[in-house]
Amino acid sequence: MDEIDIVGVRTPLRDPKAAVAELHTFARSKGGWAQILDAGHVVGTDHVISAFEHAKRAIERGSQKTNSLEVELLLYASGEHQISRAIERVGAREGKPFVLVVGGGLSAAEVLRRFKWSRDNGVFAASVQKLRAFGFNKTEIDSAGPHATDLILEKVARVDLLK
Repeated sequence: MDEIDIVGVRTPLRDPKAAVAELHTFARSKGGWAQILDAGHVVGTDHVISAFEHAKRAIERGSQKTNSLEVELLLYASGEHQISRAIERVGAREGKPFVLVVGGGLSAAEVLRRFKWSRDNGVFAASVQKLRAFGFNKTEIDSAGPHATDLILEKVARVDLLK
């Protein structure tokens, strides 16, 4: 459960809910797990790694709010403690690029081939716009300066306090 693969995907989804269900079924059939996140709300690789590490630690300690790593990852990536709010914030959206996160021995390349998705890691680059979408204001972003993307890591960590 320690190795993850994170890739951006340019291919738009017609039905995100159905795609997530099919993805989870496929991943489990291969002995792994997978989740997709809205690329417009992923603030770089460190954001996803931090969310994964927090989700994994919550499960190891028995303090998770959900019964799956995939949903726990969604909670931490969103900075929310309610599943419905997490889905609203970072759930995949119809017609939009997304971020694929896989683990448990499953490779992103295998998933990309299976679903015929096109890789594009540029879709989850950090930006001020994405930080604003998480509720950070101009003053907070400006005060953080070159470390502004660290604000999202604090938001991820705060989920533990909300539980």
